[in-house]
Amino acid sequence: MNLLWIDLWDKRSWIAYNVEWIIFSLPYVERLNLIKYLKKIVLEKKIEGIVVWLPYDLYNKDTKQLDKTLKFIEKLKLIFPDILIESIDERFTTFESYNILSQLNLTRSEILDKKDWMSAYLILESYINKKNSQKI
Repeated sequence: MNLLWIDLWDKRSWIAYNVEWIIFSLPYVERLNLIKYLKKIVLEKKIEGIVVWLPYDLYNKDTKQLDKTLKFIEKLKLIFPDILIESIDERFTTFESYNILSQLNLTRSEILDKKDWMSAYLILESYINKKNSQKI
């Protein structure tokens, strides 16, 4: 199943997708262009499911960004009624991505620049692994 993963923010969003279980991270997309971009990617990559991260805080409490994300998910369901739309808790992925990138001898600036798309990749990877383990 080809999936698209969205890390939604107010100004920019990061996207990852998979084709044949190979995961690709894309550059960020300006929030104003996100829906148009998603429509294009869904068609081009034959996306069958969209996974949106849920930004809970460390104590599993709602955040302002969570409310915005839940409203965005409802909008996606209207725009893509034939596509499975799910969500996943993304806590700790930024920390994990920072640790991975730190091991690659990148500068601090390079790490900060790449940590969000690495997080997108990690969340989609964990989602795919979870789905695969449920099939076994």
